Amino acid sequence: MKGTGMRRWLKRIGIAAGILLVLLILASAGGLLWLRTSLPQTEGSAPLPGLAADVSVIRDRHGIPTIRASSEADAYRALGYVHAQDRLWQMEQMRRLGAGRLSELTGSATLEYDRLMRTLGLYRLAERGVAEASPDLTQALEAYAEGVNAWLETHSGALPPEFVLLRHRPEPWRPADSLVWGKLMAMQLTGNWHAELKRAQLAPHFTPQQIDQFWHADPDAQRVPAAMVPLPSKLAERTLAALPPSLTPRRASNIWALDGRHTDSGKPLLANDPHLGLTNPSLWYLARIEAPGLIQAGATVPGVPMLLIGHNGRVAWGFTTTHGDTSDIFIEKIDPADPGRYLSPEGSLAFETREEIIAVRGSEDVTVTIRASRHGPIISDAQDGSRQALAAYGKPAEFALALSATLLDPEDRSAEALFRMNRAETAADFRAAVRDFHAPQQNVGFADIAGSIGMVTAGKVPVRRFGDGFLPAPGWTGENDWTSFLPFEELPQHLNPPSGRVLNANNAVTGPDYPHFLGRDFDTTHRARRIAGRLDALDKSNAPAMTALQQDVLDLAATELLAVILPMAPDGPARRLLSGWDGLMDRNRPEPLLYHGWLRHLPKRLLDDEFAPTGQKPPFLNNHQLSGMLRGDGGWCDDVSTADRQESCTDIARAALDDAVAELSAAHGGDMTAWRWGDVHRARFSGMVLGRIPLLGPLFDVVTETGGSNTTINRGTSILSNDDAPYRHVHGAGLRAVFDLSDLDASLFIQAPGQSANPFSPHYDDLAADWSTGRYLRIIPPQASGMRELRLTPGP
Repeated sequence: MKGTGMRRWLKRIGIAAGILLVLLILASAGGLLWLRTSLPQTEGSAPLPGLAADVSVIRDRHGIPTIRASSEADAYRALGYVHAQDRLWQMEQMRRLGAGRLSELTGSATLEYDRLMRTLGLYRLAERGVAEASPDLTQALEAYAEGVNAWLETHSGALPPEFVLLRHRPEPWRPADSLVWGKLMAMQLTGNWHAELKRAQLAPHFTPQQIDQFWHADPDAQRVPAAMVPLPSKLAERTLAALPPSLTPRRASNIWALDGRHTDSGKPLLANDPHLGLTNPSLWYLARIEAPGLIQAGATVPGVPMLLIGHNGRVAWGFTTTHGDTSDIFIEKIDPADPGRYLSPEGSLAFETREEIIAVRGSEDVTVTIRASRHGPIISDAQDGSRQALAAYGKPAEFALALSATLLDPEDRSAEALFRMNRAETAADFRAAVRDFHAPQQNVGFADIAGSIGMVTAGKVPVRRFGDGFLPAPGWTGENDWTSFLPFEELPQHLNPPSGRVLNANNAVTGPDYPHFLGRDFDTTHRARRIAGRLDALDKSNAPAMTALQQDVLDLAATELLAVILPMAPDGPARRLLSGWDGLMDRNRPEPLLYHGWLRHLPKRLLDDEFAPTGQKPPFLNNHQLSGMLRGDGGWCDDVSTADRQESCTDIARAALDDAVAELSAAHGGDMTAWRWGDVHRARFSGMVLGRIPLLGPLFDVVTETGGSNTTINRGTSILSNDDAPYRHVHGAGLRAVFDLSDLDASLFIQAPGQSANPFSPHYDDLAADWSTGRYLRIIPPQASGMRELRLTPGP
């Protein structure tokens, strides 16, 4: 224990030294003290102008606040104040990304991101959402903004280190800053249009059947004919390049609920663990809010005055991403007679246009002209190289790419729905509130203290005249246009099903008899089957059993793939090691590392020869796809670069295993039995600014070893194609929650790495070890022991 404490203090000393070095104030003893004034005040009293009465903010030993207020408006003011205390840079980064204003701080490096955000108009949509918000939501947004701004106005010390490094003081918070977060999250969780562009890049090089095989994740997914016109692959490539990494699709989660027939208490249990990219700080901030008629506890998002996942004393809820197809790329044909117009079924139409100015730090302002067609914004304008790509294609300025997406609907009422979900008193109330949840499409699971459970696949789903949105479609014919949206009543949903159970792990939410098309990119069923199997084995369940299930690291996909490839391996140490393995992705075992090494090299051996002439990287292949290819589906095993011989699938599997053993032996030694998965499978929580400081950035990272894999319940996704860190844990459950509807105060939570984004805070990383080892905490009414209380008082 002393050693752990010493390592933590050594790291903190290193962090402090790094900041001081960057700021050139190492020689000043007062510099360290000044930087520490960026930490939040957690005791005593502080003014919060605008309060109607005193508010108590009581933090527990992990820095999780309980806010006690005499009115809802004061509670939201205090939440804004507390979020600003602990996560101000995260909030600033989020709103600037959504508004397309990162370049004001970071210069030309983020100019393309800003172009895309301005083109999509997310912040304009957020402003419209504020203008059309209900009085209750408006009060919450305005009160929250007042709280953020009160901290900005009254805080007399240093701002968080990122602001100091960038020499920046934030502007006042606006209600639209809160709503733009929902648009950014919808962008990240709406992934089909990115896949459409990637498929378009491959269309000149592969047959439609081959492209289908690359994205054939769910063998039972519905399919309808696809349509596409020739599209320059570099146009798609350059359009994708404009997307910020934080918004690239990373979509996964688990959720399940059991009714009282299956629990020890006779009341429901609900478990949820959303899977996103692992960052520092986490997306999530745990909090409890108490006001007359209002109790909320769970995961908030800094910048937003609502619970995203949590309970209100009567109802608990959580989310998984549906993977429905709610976005399409349309190829607009420019009118040959007038480049300011495009062709449609009704004839030539004028583009809607507007100009916006992007301020760029260290450079002149950049004026951008933004166009939109009847299908949506022209996203191919968001990258300078798009027009040159079209010219290289030999048909300059003939096409443009427009994005249709439900998240861009100006009538989106998702924020209103979430606000009402926070206040639902029964499962029926909750379902009624979910009706207005439009984007991103989500599977919303819920349970109430009366004993009801349910799940609704919420969100607008387009009805297409033809096609399934698999590939970009011609916009001038109208054949692939959206004609309407599915009625809410026809979306998949369950309330108190006969089985007494609902669950989803991003697998398909419908069976073959469902009459409507939702999508074809659902995740495989491995996690869902593992969850169902473990639940089936339980007679009665309780919260500890649910947390144990969230920690499960048995990989059904691994055993299925090994059944195909292990017989191809020659007898030897590698085959013998994997032959006795059950697929448990235990951080202390060697088998997961050997398996992932093999999994890393299989796609290279299978596809690098076919992809070399294209200039593209092979798409991610799941185990189901690899198994099919290695059984001979599609003829991928023959290496087309070796004309003098024809390789078999056994040749490919053996060569990939040899590659893996050679690579891993060089890094970890020749004794396979001494290898450990946890030595390389480590979660690294890194920040956008502090984590990128040359030489010093790693000092700010929070690193912890983990088990799991891409297809275990306890998600531990690695990017095996990343040669620099192929086994790093980059995506997973940054938050886990288990709700006990018999006593909601007994509900369990964990997030990582900590509540604070400030590296000087003891709560910067104090939850990471608990998260890694499967420990949870409660967000309970404050007790006297170990609590710190800050009293916020009405200002002048």
